[in-house]
Amino acid sequence: MTAGYDIESLQNPQIKHLLRLRENRERKRSGETRIDGGRELLRALEGGAEALAVYHCPPRLRGDDAPKALEAARRSGCRLLTISEAVYDKLRYGDRDEGICATLRWSARSWPTFLQTHALDLVLLIDGVEKPGNLGALLRTADAVGVDAVICVDPACEIDGPNVIRASMGTLFALPVYQCSLEDALRWQRDCGLQTILARPQASRCYFEVDLSRPTLVVMGSEHRGLRPQWDAIDATAVHLPMNGVSDSLNLSVATAVLLYEALRQRNPT
Repeated sequence: MTAGYDIESLQNPQIKHLLRLRENRERKRSGETRIDGGRELLRALEGGAEALAVYHCPPRLRGDDAPKALEAARRSGCRLLTISEAVYDKLRYGDRDEGICATLRWSARSWPTFLQTHALDLVLLIDGVEKPGNLGALLRTADAVGVDAVICVDPACEIDGPNVIRASMGTLFALPVYQCSLEDALRWQRDCGLQTILARPQASRCYFEVDLSRPTLVVMGSEHRGLRPQWDAIDATAVHLPMNGVSDSLNLSVATAVLLYEALRQRNPT
């Protein structure tokens, strides 16, 4: 190989596999996903994800996190493979151009072991989230606020898909994230001991009228249908966010950020 790269051919089976991992079907078949970018890979490794192979193009490495991610991968015993620029250009995902990507295995944590054994103060539950970009933004906000856990109930998108990883900037791996059914979520909610706040546009109470400094479960609905009717039967407080313009709703990630930061403000008033 003239340039000394481990992989120079687009016909290499590993490269073909990486390209197929852009598709949901291949991710389900293999139990693997792909991750792009130094920061995301570093956070995945620090969060305990199993990196299977890391592919990097030395002339194209960008940013401070890529070298750190390579070193972390090396310490973990993961395979590190250099790829040519032509191969990297074929592998690039969207506008990412940091010279590094990887295959890995990761799954949401076991339900509900953590939730039963840890003291919980602020938990975010999302019922039926549909859009990877919204889920990624929610995870970034949850990480910034310092929530104890994020529960994804019957998500319509892959919570470990490349788009969620990218939109979350790798915070997916820094948080206790769980996936469960609606039935399991409702059963856990009855026993969790947290006050439950439901976000509903038609609620009579405004969110800043509620004491969010108490141990709290914030429940958000999906982008399209909102919360399902089963949530009406639980012991909870419904709140709305003021809407003074012509719009009757906010983006899911924005509305969630408003509620979580109000909880943070009430807990840290100074």
